Amino acid sequence: MANKERSVFWDDVERRLEDPEFRRHFVLEQNRIQTADRVMNLLIDALEKSGLTRADVARAVDSHASAIRRLLNQEAGAANPTLQTLTDVAAVLGFQVELVPMKRQTRQQVTDQLTVRSQAPRQAAARPRRQEPVPAA
Repeated sequence: MANKERSVFWDDVERRLEDPEFRRHFVLEQNRIQTADRVMNLLIDALEKSGLTRADVARAVDSHASAIRRLLNQEAGAANPTLQTLTDVAAVLGFQVELVPMKRQTRQQVTDQLTVRSQAPRQAAARPRRQEPVPAA
C-alpha cells in the first residue's frame, strides 16, 4: 500500500493546534460535528424503522414539513436544531435525548484538551438544581 502524502492543509492545522485558543475552538467544533452526525444518523435510522413520514413527524411536533425534511435529510447547511426540536422529534420516534459520560479515550481527546488551561481548582458556585416535573397521577 502506497503512503499518502499529507496535505498542506493538515500540516497547517497541526501547526495551528499548538496555539491553545485555536486548539480549543478546533476541539469544540470537531465535537459538535461528530455529536450532530451521531444524533442525526440515529434519528434518521429511527424514522426509517418507524414507518412514519417526515410529514407525519412535522405534524406531530407542530412544525413545517420543510423544516423536518431539511433536518432529517442531512442537507448541506441544514439548520442547527434546538434541543427542544431534537427532543420533540426523538419523542415522536420513540426515543429520548440523554447525556451519557464519555469514554476515557474520548475524554482525553475532548475534555482534557478543553480544560488544559484551567488546571487551577475553582470554587463551584452553589446553584440550585432544576426539579424534575412530577408526573400526574
